[in-house]
Amino acid sequence: MFLNHFQFTTQPFAERAPAASLWPDDRMQQGLARLRYLAEQATVGLITGASGVGKSALLKRFLHELHGPRWQPVYIHLTHLPAVGLLKLLVGKLGEVPRRGKERLFEQILGKARQAEGGLLVILDEAHLVDGDALTDIRLLVSSALDDAPPLKVVLAGQEPLRQTLRQSLHAALLSRISVRFHLAPLTKEQTASYIDFQLKQAGGSEKLFDADAKGLIHDYAGGVPRQINNLATACLLQAAAQNAPRVSEAILQQTFAEFQLP
Repeated sequence: MFLNHFQFTTQPFAERAPAASLWPDDRMQQGLARLRYLAEQATVGLITGASGVGKSALLKRFLHELHGPRWQPVYIHLTHLPAVGLLKLLVGKLGEVPRRGKERLFEQILGKARQAEGGLLVILDEAHLVDGDALTDIRLLVSSALDDAPPLKVVLAGQEPLRQTLRQSLHAALLSRISVRFHLAPLTKEQTASYIDFQLKQAGGSEKLFDADAKGLIHDYAGGVPRQINNLATACLLQAAAQNAPRVSEAILQQTFAEFQLP
């Protein structure tokens, strides 16, 4: 295992890292600023980006900040459900047994939202998979005209098709309520190099483990997508350890590319 070979204390490119260990790049700071505003002032937020670009990492950092009794955040990623199924899942996450009938599910959710000290914050990850009827239900849940403050706030996070879905005329009422929007772009070449260095240092390694040219090539092959960078960097470390090499050179990277084909 390359952890012993390079004397790492942890896996440097693990996909599931603690929130405090996630790389605080400029994209994340921009996204966090918008989500913090949503938590304080807005009602509906939209986070979009390609698969593997870091949306879930952004949400994890945001949820890490929401501690204490003021907030009641609910994170849901099993979004590919019928509309009623999604409502039942939300009710279950709120600690209640779902009742029969959509109107009763609405009452349960809004009742719990009004009990929350700082309001209920529902985060729907993989929201590009949300059913059209479920999007209508979400709009109804946030659009009560009788509450002085919105009973709950919603963050929709998903891939680019989500933006296209929301542009459809039947979702115009929900789209008009989205006041916080952020698109998470892939890393630039410079950011990729800094990201690799950060992950190596977090694991107790040295930034010199990867040659500068190797970092640039990893960026080109991965397209700046962190998940693909993680996969490639890990494969390179495995290749280097198998050859008892002290670092990842361009030659080792090319050997890795021959075995590691990106989709």
